[in-house]
Amino acid sequence: MKIPVCCIVALCLSSALAQWEPDVRLTVHDSSAHTSFSNTRSVAVGPDSTVHVFWYDGRDGQQGEIYYKRSTDSGTNWSEDVRLTESWGVSEDPCIARSGDTLHLIWYDTRDNVWGEVYYKRSLDRGLTWSEDLRLTDDSAYSRNPVVAADGPLVHMVWDDEGRQNPGPEIYYLRSTNAGATWSAPLRLTYAQHESWYPGIALSGDFVHLAWRDWRDRSFEVWYKRSTDRGLTWDSADTRLSEDLSNGSYNPVLTASGQAVHVIWWDTRHMPFEIYYRRSLDDGSSWEQETRLTVDSSGSYNPAIAADGPRVHVFWEALAEYLPEIMYKFSTDNGATWSPDTQLTPRPGSYAVSPSCAIQGPALHLIWTDFRDHERGQVYYKRNLTGNVVGIEHPPEAGPRPPRVATIARSSFVFAGRREAWLHDITGRKVMLLRPGLNDVSLLAPGVYLSGPDSQRVVRIR
Repeated sequence: MKIPVCCIVALCLSSALAQWEPDVRLTVHDSSAHTSFSNTRSVAVGPDSTVHVFWYDGRDGQQGEIYYKRSTDSGTNWSEDVRLTESWGVSEDPCIARSGDTLHLIWYDTRDNVWGEVYYKRSLDRGLTWSEDLRLTDDSAYSRNPVVAADGPLVHMVWDDEGRQNPGPEIYYLRSTNAGATWSAPLRLTYAQHESWYPGIALSGDFVHLAWRDWRDRSFEVWYKRSTDRGLTWDSADTRLSEDLSNGSYNPVLTASGQAVHVIWWDTRHMPFEIYYRRSLDDGSSWEQETRLTVDSSGSYNPAIAADGPRVHVFWEALAEYLPEIMYKFSTDNGATWSPDTQLTPRPGSYAVSPSCAIQGPALHLIWTDFRDHERGQVYYKRNLTGNVVGIEHPPEAGPRPPRVATIARSSFVFAGRREAWLHDITGRKVMLLRPGLNDVSLLAPGVYLSGPDSQRVVRIR
């Protein structure tokens, strides 16, 4: 009996997006370990399926130091912990950006003064070795909440700064054009004469997108500005994204994929907190109406977001039985519609906070801080190797569409592409070069594979 393609698509979508694997505890020691606040990405993954995780903890009697570990097999096995900082003060809130084999790490550090400065180091060999620490800010007051993004040799860093004779914290920007070897002078991006802080940053092509929390309208709101030339110049006018002038909108997080820019934040207009979302489909030139993503009387806050093409993934903290747990939802159509909420840490009393996520191919990688085994918190990890399956999209309003899922019960597969393309397994690893026409797949193990020049078709081998 032949199974209709639409049924195969529905079954594949529901099963793939449900395959979150069991939680894995990454830190095992007697002191506290913490992932960074949600607007700071502390996990990255490369095209070679290497997963990089960063956190800070107080082992060995330290106030807080930055630690690192990695997995070279998409999260199956993990290295030992590597301590990256040696400071008498507090080193915390690491943020990571990856570009090729290079990892760019920034963090908040009090080694030089009680106010704290932003420090940087990099690895040119996928985390095997690291440079010396480099101090990026030099101020008489707080330099906090740094975030970083990278594309090729260009590295962009923003933070909020309370010094430099500002009446309140303002957003500043640095960039490097040579992969972090040298950096520009600080550039002030906000001039509202009020508190501007907790920035988020995202890159797409020549565009650098910035969002932050601002008090200029006598209420904390989410504001946005952009650069259209990779950080050389910036919009003169700021755009307010949130529409709540009665309570407050807090700590935006954003991501960009193609021309789509996605911004989320937590909002107090429906007390205690809810997650709100807004998108632009034209590189930030115009914005659609904001959308409330959560409806939870207990409270939803501290979101994280990642996007790959039309697929957008959102994680956040929500109170479950009076303790926070990690929740998740996704969109497959660039944020037009959203899935129901899924609770990813379904253990009562585990107390899970500060999610951070990364995407590579079909796989989703998530880390967070969890108190289930230790009163001071530990770093936990979870993955879904088919949670970002490409090619499964909403059907068009009218007209036929080619099948996106092929189920193969025999040893041959007809590849309909016009040129050669790789067949990938669900970890993103290349397993076979497909040529137009008939291909022998008899040596491949049964399972789900991805084919096509940009891995847009799901191939299921029985």
